[in-house]
This record gives sequence, C-alpha cells and structure tokens, in this order.
Amino acid sequence: MENKLSKIIVNSITMIRIIGTFSLPIASIILSTWGLIFYLICLLLTDAIDGFLARKLNSSTLFGSLLDTIADKLLGIAALAILTKYYVIMILPIIIETLIILINTRGALRGAITESSSIGKIKTWILGIAIVFGFLTISTPELLNNLNNNILLTILNYINDNNHSIMNILASITAGAGLIVAYDYNSQIRKDIKKAKEEGFEIKNIKFKKKNEILFALFDTEFYNNTRNQPLINKIGEINYEKIKRK
Repeated sequence: MENKLSKIIVNSITMIRIIGTFSLPIASIILSTWGLIFYLICLLLTDAIDGFLARKLNSSTLFGSLLDTIADKLLGIAALAILTKYYVIMILPIIIETLIILINTRGALRGAITESSSIGKIKTWILGIAIVFGFLTISTPELLNNLNNNILLTILNYINDNNHSIMNILASITAGAGLIVAYDYNSQIRKDIKKAKEEGFEIKNIKFKKKNEILFALFDTEFYNNTRNQPLINKIGEINYEKIKRK
C-alpha cells in the first residue's frame, strides 16, 4: 500500500472533521461568536482540503471516500440539529439529509454505485453556507453590541429583524437542493439495481472477501481508482455463483 504517509495525512484531516463535529455542542457554548463561526468554517473547509490533497498526493482510497461521506453527513446533521433550537424549519434539511443517507445505503446494499456526484457536492456547499449563516443570525445581537461600523450595523440590523424569514428561505433552498440530489441519486441507483439484478446480484448471494483482500480494497489507491465505477459491495465482496447454482 503505497503513499502511506499521505493517506494518513488525508484521512487525519477527515477525522478532524468528525472529532470537530462531536465537539460542536461544546464549541457552541464556550467559543465567542466569531470563534464559533471560524470553527465551523474550518470544519467545512476540511472537506475541500482532504479531497484536494487526496487527488494531489494520489492517495484516494475507498476507506477515505467512505470516511469523508460519514464526516460530511455527521457535520451537516449535527449543525442543523443545533440550529433547530432557534429555527424549527431546519428540521426540513435534516429530513432530506436522512433521506439521502437511506437512499444511498439501500443502493449500496443492493449493488448500486454510490459515488458522490458533482450536484451532490454543490448541495453540500449550499448546506454549509446555510449552516454558517444560521449561526451568524443567532449571534447578531451580540455582534450589534460590539460593532461601530455603520454599514455592518445596518446589514446586521436587517438580518436581526428578518432572521426567521431569511432562515426560512435558506432552509427551503437547502431542502430543495437536497431533494434534487435525492432524486438524482435515486434515479441512478434504480438503474444500477436493475443492472445488478440482471447480473444475478442479491445480497444473500454475496460472500465477503478475505480480511487481507478487504484491507487491500479499502486502502489501495490504484484499486480505488480502477473500481470507482463499480458497486461498493463488489469491492469488498463477490457474487457466490455456486450458491446460485445450488438453488
């Protein structure tokens, strides 16, 4: 498994996002307004940084891809959950995010390709902007007491007076983008599942590979690059045709 150090670096950055997500409730209490916003932005930026480094250092792996997906979903849902205390409408994006998770999980278990799409990445950034802005609206009263710039005061006063309307719009845009992504994933997954069935795929007919083969599949860059367009389950398992013949 080549590029071990670069893989460790890339996956460590992703792990920072996961650890930072679990620390988010504490951070929201102990950090200042700008400190919390900066904290969130840093966590969101790790998504771009780990992806960039993985490509730059040629250290993309199946493990890193799965870890990155988990980190994205955890951060998004955790931040939205905190925002629902102030804006109930933020439950809507949480429902959509959960729907996307269920669609992808169902697809992965039934032989679909579950690689994230470009439209999914755009949705992730829309969600990130909504989250950062949501925390900003919560903090506007504090900011208003500590600013002397007339232009910023005018902007923040407008945000403070219309915070619920603004968040309703942002939540709707985020949920709308999520629905588009959910529809896109579901359409592709249905095609993948149909193709998998034609090839004899059923989860009960899958046998997992040996431990060393699974580790190779999870951490080898060349294997990951060569199998990106293959179903996830096929990377760590294979169809047991002998079992099918015995039926």
